[in-house]
Amino acid sequence: MSSLKFLGGCREVGRSAVLLDTGAEKILFDYGIKLSDPEAEDGVGRPEKANLNLDGVLLSHCHLDHSGLIPRLYNRGYHGSVYSTATTFDLSKTLWEDSIKIAHMEGRELDFLDSDLKEVERNHRRVTYGQTVPLGGCDVSVYDAGHVPGSTSFFVDTGDKTILYTGDMNTIDTRLMKGANPNYPNVDVLITETTYSDIDHSPRKELEENFIEKVKERLAKDGVVIVPSFAIGRSQEMLLVLREHGIKAPVYLDGMSVEATKKILRYPEFLRYPDELKKAYHDARTPGDDDDRKEALEGPSVIVTTAGMLGGGPFAYYIKEIYDEENCSILMTGYQVEGTAGRKLLDTGLYRPDTLDLDVKCYYELFDFSAHVGRTELFDYIEQVDPEKVVAMHGEKAQEFVEDLKKRGYEGVAPEKGERVDI
Repeated sequence: MSSLKFLGGCREVGRSAVLLDTGAEKILFDYGIKLSDPEAEDGVGRPEKANLNLDGVLLSHCHLDHSGLIPRLYNRGYHGSVYSTATTFDLSKTLWEDSIKIAHMEGRELDFLDSDLKEVERNHRRVTYGQTVPLGGCDVSVYDAGHVPGSTSFFVDTGDKTILYTGDMNTIDTRLMKGANPNYPNVDVLITETTYSDIDHSPRKELEENFIEKVKERLAKDGVVIVPSFAIGRSQEMLLVLREHGIKAPVYLDGMSVEATKKILRYPEFLRYPDELKKAYHDARTPGDDDDRKEALEGPSVIVTTAGMLGGGPFAYYIKEIYDEENCSILMTGYQVEGTAGRKLLDTGLYRPDTLDLDVKCYYELFDFSAHVGRTELFDYIEQVDPEKVVAMHGEKAQEFVEDLKKRGYEGVAPEKGERVDI
């Protein structure tokens, strides 16, 4: 009998890792860190201790809460393959390299080295949407998850059971991505994210219009609009939104977002409007140093910069210059996790990362341009997939969501970390 062991991402957002054991193969779905606590214990352990003997790793997308510890597997003796799209691998590599750089700067050790990244690269197997690849005695099919460029949902046919692992996914269209289309073969077990299982998102059009209204309001006051965004996915969407709504002021793109955009544009097949993104990126200015950043701050201007939760990147430079300027603004574009600098700003009006202590007087607001499915769309998705069993993961309200599913006639479980479930 096949089983699933849940190594992370259980009743929490972060450190996703699920082990499928068919009795003949052991396949790992994702292996990530917990973003609010990168040093939190991981669920796999050393291969010799855990006796994993993995046959393959399926990486759904590049975000560190799904990819962050994959190089650690190679540091601990894994020599098998990692399967992902080209975009996912290229962006993951950027994030892994950045993790090493940050660890060196902070004087802490990571459990993987540059040499381990080379091992991951040597063992990477590129897959794309619509493709089915053999993995041991299993067939693995690749579907678009609609989350970020290159994101994947994996359908695994063991010969006995079929398992659909959504990874992070979104079923609505955005400027950047087409939503996931839940058109799969018969699914026995659905392992789904439940990040926003308790709320519905604002309609995208309404959200964009409210965001643009605030941008124009500040620009009319000769202000600077700082748009801190996740480097991968969100920054590119913000460029498209600003272009679509005809923002005439200079738009700047700063931080890791620049390299991420270049890599995303290498693979236009994973984008909804690749030509539009190419134009938006071409029109954006990219500061190379603090002199360029000083020029950007002369305003009126819009600066899309890395630091989705305000914890790093060039954002710290910018906020020091505008935090007490009432005609300027900070328009956050994604969820701010508890314990992050962004959450503290929203809750207290204070910006207090490691090196700063600012009482922020400029305007600030959160616009949740989520790339995750909301509650209503998640129920719709499950109804269309119609699985025999639903496993709810990657959500703080996963248990409550399962109770709601049971009222609708579905068999469901929200596993705890370390739990094993027979399928």
